[in-house]
Amino acid sequence: MDPQAQASNALALFHAGSTEQALQAALELISMPAVAAEMEHLSAACLYKLGRAQEAISHVRKAILIDGANSGYINTYGVVLRKLKRTDQAIRSYERVMALQPNFADVYYNCGNALQELKRSDEAAERFRVCIKLNPRHHSAHHNLANVLRDLKQLDESIKHYSLSADIEDNNPDMHCNWGLTWQLLERWDKAIDCFEKAICQKADHAASHINLGGALSVQERFEEACVVLRRGVELDDTCNDAKFNLGLTLLTIGQFEEGWHFYDTRLRLPDKVRSPLPTPIWDGDLSIEEPLLVWCEQGYGDNIQFARYLPVLMELGLSVTCSMRPALLDLFRHCLSPACPPLIEYKPSELQGFKHHVPLLSLPRICRTTLATVPMMPGYLRVSEPVPDRLRVSRRPFALHIGLVWASGVDNKDMYADKSLSLELLMPIFDNWRLDRLVVIHSLQVGVDASQLDPWRNGRGVVDWNTKLDNFHDTALVISQLDLVISVDTSVAHVAGGLNKPTWTLLQHNADFRWLRGRSDTPWYPLMTLIRQTKLGDWNSVVVQVQERLMLLLG
Repeated sequence: MDPQAQASNALALFHAGSTEQALQAALELISMPAVAAEMEHLSAACLYKLGRAQEAISHVRKAILIDGANSGYINTYGVVLRKLKRTDQAIRSYERVMALQPNFADVYYNCGNALQELKRSDEAAERFRVCIKLNPRHHSAHHNLANVLRDLKQLDESIKHYSLSADIEDNNPDMHCNWGLTWQLLERWDKAIDCFEKAICQKADHAASHINLGGALSVQERFEEACVVLRRGVELDDTCNDAKFNLGLTLLTIGQFEEGWHFYDTRLRLPDKVRSPLPTPIWDGDLSIEEPLLVWCEQGYGDNIQFARYLPVLMELGLSVTCSMRPALLDLFRHCLSPACPPLIEYKPSELQGFKHHVPLLSLPRICRTTLATVPMMPGYLRVSEPVPDRLRVSRRPFALHIGLVWASGVDNKDMYADKSLSLELLMPIFDNWRLDRLVVIHSLQVGVDASQLDPWRNGRGVVDWNTKLDNFHDTALVISQLDLVISVDTSVAHVAGGLNKPTWTLLQHNADFRWLRGRSDTPWYPLMTLIRQTKLGDWNSVVVQVQERLMLLLG
């Protein structure tokens, strides 16, 4: 058989999926000059397919040395270089192919993928568009262009290209999963769920689709279904800490605390949840330790205030506890934590190096095996005992109801600020109905930029603005201790009021945080707190109506 016929047989083996045999045949033919370049290239393709990219490099280079104008060889060189994470070099190879053969559609596709790896999204989109212009039925180019457009926030255009990809080749679970993620960004949860379910129908063990479906079901408050799907996602991809964390949040939301706290601890493996590396194993409840235990505060101020109740519990168990936190909380805990406050230090990432034993504050519910029935309510675990300084003293008006008011969340939490905040213009008309100068005194506990919303009411009687007088949370606690009621959105002030066992109405967005559970107007964390929820996402008017009704009952 002549060399060309043998080369054709080797190529046929490759295309039939017999990669090992094709490689063996190609290596035997490399020494024949008539087919040397072609067989070097085939050897490289076989080695790449077998996961041996480093070996493939030398063969494809030899093919290019023999036939330096062959665009197919140079394109393969780029593919192998990209596999070896030499992405810049891969792009240069693709660009050389484009110059040699401008109508080679696949090279634009390959170049687009490499550019997207380097986050050069605009350039990647342009390459995919050229590929599609040359080959309108290139379903993978439509798919990957849709992914890039999603990253560029061009969501409507992205949806269009997912649809075009599906029209050409519908059996692609990765594409349907990515399509679902784009529908999520558009908050079309029904469409997102359809896409994830279709991907799972096409590939029953598609882990990403199970994980994303679980998240979408949670948003729709289909929590039991979400738990089932997320469990399956975790089984399929045990390395996905995001899935475990989301499963934990979902379990906690429906009150399955014991298992929920276990998965919630997965946050410690997520870079955006922990501010510094953990140098030693986390303390896991061993009461026999003799060295000091560092409890370090994490996440937001409200989280720290809510779970500070566990510090006295640890001390009662005989542990030598030190707690580290951000400066704004030091005075609150030092002066108000009851029945006892451990030594407090300011949080610094280097601190953990000096303690043999340490634990994050929000891991204590798991270690203490907290369930719905065993939440340490500890009414008044924050207490004001010292005299209130004159600058923070409330001037009590006889027979009036003194109400603390907070309408906006902290601006530092950019992801949640808009959803957890409402306009003061919605709330203030409620109080106007009760002649503020007689029946109600509003004490604005709002600090920061949103305090300026009080301007239209500043000169009115019955409104007190504490914004410039509150230096820290201890100051806020001293003022709250003199009030009759606190009305606050879900923010740290609500936790201060709850911890002081002060009657508190907490105003919640519809998809409120896990700690508030679902469908309840009470909470196991604070005995005198009432939860007032949106009836649908973003509907603060429904909250205002409920506040008004409760005030009518309170004031008569």
